[in-house]
Amino acid sequence: MKRVEFLFDYASPWSFLANELLERKLRGAEIVWKPVYIRALESFKDGFALDSKKTLYNIRDLERCSAHEGVSMRPPIAFPINGLYALRGALVAQKLGKFPLYHAAMFRAAWLESREVSSVASVADIARGLGLPELADGLEDPAIKAELRALTESAVQRGAFGVPTFFVADAMFWGHDRMDYVQRALEPEGHVAHV
Repeated sequence: MKRVEFLFDYASPWSFLANELLERKLRGAEIVWKPVYIRALESFKDGFALDSKKTLYNIRDLERCSAHEGVSMRPPIAFPINGLYALRGALVAQKLGKFPLYHAAMFRAAWLESREVSSVASVADIARGLGLPELADGLEDPAIKAELRALTESAVQRGAFGVPTFFVADAMFWGHDRMDYVQRALEPEGHVAHV
């Protein structure tokens, strides 16, 4: 079975879209989920230009892409979302062996239920609702903070500039619309030119 590293942030609607397509587009692949804090990436360090023409286009494009893929989405309660605490929660959930439950709930909360997910309190509330009160205790754990920082720095060092990003060995693919290429790279005869 081939491994695919899936770099994501709960703040990213494109990560949500890719996550919803994983089983359909990457059948049989072993997915390694890697939380990455999008706001620490160079492309986003200066924030989000929410009134730009590009942003308006991206909103329309997201609507088109989600309709094309048959994935339901609802606008979040506030945008942009800060995924920091939700990402820390993902790392705690991985350590607790509860990642699939938490991961699905967090993406659903942000992009289907229009719930607030940007604060410690909101993430802790979602975790408690899942029967994971111990997860809430780990959101400020220095080791968890350091792990998220290390994962994000590693992503940058490997060339990632946004999410979702996929790695098959050293080959990088950016965007939900590159998942067919990821699948081809997983096939025995799949060959990807490294840049």
